[in-house]
Amino acid sequence: MRKFFEKGLIAMFVVSAFAACKNDDSCKVSFPVAGAFVSDWGESTTVRFNAVNVKHIGVTSVTGGWKAEVDLASRTIVVTAPESADAEGADKKTNITLTAASPKGASAGAVLVAYLVDNTINLSGDGGHSNCYIAAVPNVKYKFDTTVKAETDEALATADVGILWQSSSALIQYLNLDDDGFANFYIGFGEDEDGEATSEAPDGNAVIAAYDSAGNIIWSWHIWTAAKDPRTENVATYSNGLTFMGRNLGAYANSDESEKTEDIWKAYGLYYQWGRKDPFLRPRYYDCARSMSETVYDADKNAVYISSEASDAEKGTVSYTIAHPDVFLTANAEDGGDWLYGAGDNSLWGADGAKTEYDPCPKGWRVPSKDAFAVLDIAETEDNMDLDKAKKIFGWNLTDKGSSAKYFYLGGGYKSYFNGLLSNLNYKDEYPYTPVPWVGYYWTDGVGSMLPSKGIAMFFDLNTSRAVVNAFDPHSEQYRANAMQVRCVKE
Repeated sequence: MRKFFEKGLIAMFVVSAFAACKNDDSCKVSFPVAGAFVSDWGESTTVRFNAVNVKHIGVTSVTGGWKAEVDLASRTIVVTAPESADAEGADKKTNITLTAASPKGASAGAVLVAYLVDNTINLSGDGGHSNCYIAAVPNVKYKFDTTVKAETDEALATADVGILWQSSSALIQYLNLDDDGFANFYIGFGEDEDGEATSEAPDGNAVIAAYDSAGNIIWSWHIWTAAKDPRTENVATYSNGLTFMGRNLGAYANSDESEKTEDIWKAYGLYYQWGRKDPFLRPRYYDCARSMSETVYDADKNAVYISSEASDAEKGTVSYTIAHPDVFLTANAEDGGDWLYGAGDNSLWGADGAKTEYDPCPKGWRVPSKDAFAVLDIAETEDNMDLDKAKKIFGWNLTDKGSSAKYFYLGGGYKSYFNGLLSNLNYKDEYPYTPVPWVGYYWTDGVGSMLPSKGIAMFFDLNTSRAVVNAFDPHSEQYRANAMQVRCVKE
C-alpha cells in the first residue's frame, strides 16, 4: 500500500496506537503515515489519520513546545514546531497523544512522535541514478527516485517500496513512497561502544526494493550508511592513474594491519556474484567462523535469512535475479560455474571498462577494469612477513610497483559457487590439511579467456605454513557464481 507523504516538508513522526476500544462499540484511530518531516523551527506539516466510528477526537498531550491541531472531518492533524530554538520549552522532539471517543463512549488513541531534522538530501539528484547510494550524514531525511533504473533512463512502474534487509533493526527509519515516486527515509545517529549517540551516521547496509502494483520486486537499491564517507576517506590514486576507494564496497572501514578483531570485522565488505548488482551479506564473525553471515532484519525488526537456490533454466536469468535480489544462485563447475544458466553474458559488468546498469558501485564509481590491479604486487618485505603476525591481520599490504606506496587489502575470502558458504581459508599442502587464514578475492569487470563462464579477479594467498608459496595474481580466472569483495574505482 502506498503511504502518504506531505511533499516539500521535512519533520519526522513515529506513530503507535496505545489503546483499543473498551467495549463492543468498535472504534479505532490509526496513522497510515510511518513518518513525515519538517526542516526548520516554526514549520508545520499535516499528517493524515484513519478513524473508524469516531464521534469526538482531540489532542490530550503535546511536549517540547510544539503545537498540534486535529480535525476529524478531514482526518488530519497539523503539527507545528516551536518558533525557534530559544522558545520556551523548545525541543526537536515531541510526543503527541491523540484520543478519540465513539458515539457510545468507547475510547481509542494513538501516540505521534515528531522530530525536526537538519536537512533533506536527494541521493539521485542531477540524474545521479545508481544501484548504490551512500548516506554519510546523520539526522537527515534522504530521498531517491524509484521510477528510473540505475544508470539508465528506463522507467520503473513503482507502486511501493520496502526494506528487503538491513544490518541493524532501526538503520532505515520511516521509509515511505511519495506521490512523485521518491523513496523517503531517515538516518539517525550512530552509537558508540556504550550505546551512546555519536555525532556521525551509523555504519551499515540495507537493500530497499521497489514493487509493482502486483507486489513483485522490479528493482532494488543498496543503501550504504557510513560514519566516514568512503568517497573521500583514505581514497588513493595508484600509479596507473586509477583512483580507488580506501575500503571495500559495503565495508565500515579498512583495518590497515590492525590485529583487533573488531577492526578486522569492520573491513569486510559485501559479496557480489559477477555481473549482479545486489549484495550478499558480510560475515557474522571476524574470522568467518562456521561460515555464518551477519544477522540482518526487515522493517518489522524480524531476522531475515538469505537463501541459496540452484541455477537452472528458470532461475538462472537476469530477470530472476532482479525479482529475487536476496537469492544466491549456486552453479556446478560442470555447468561452467556461472549463476547465469546457459550462455554467459560478458556485458553485465561492461568487460570494457564502461559502467553498466548492473554495476554495484555508487554513482561516479565502478567495478575495476580487468587490468586495474596489475600495478600491484607483493613486495619482498611483505613476502617475508613474520607468520605469527600475518595470521592475525587477515590481509596484506600490496605494493604499487610504480610508486612503492602500500595499500592494505583484507583477505575477505568468498562465498562458494557450489554451496553459497562463506570461507576465507586456504589449506596447508600436507596432512592433516589444517585450514589456515586467509585468501583475498576482488572482482574486476574482466572475463575469462580459458573458460568464457569465468570472470577475472585479483587474488592473493598467504600460505601460513610455508611463506615461500605466497601468491598474487591480478588476473585470476574464477567462477562467476562465486561471490567476492569489490573495491570500487572512480570513473
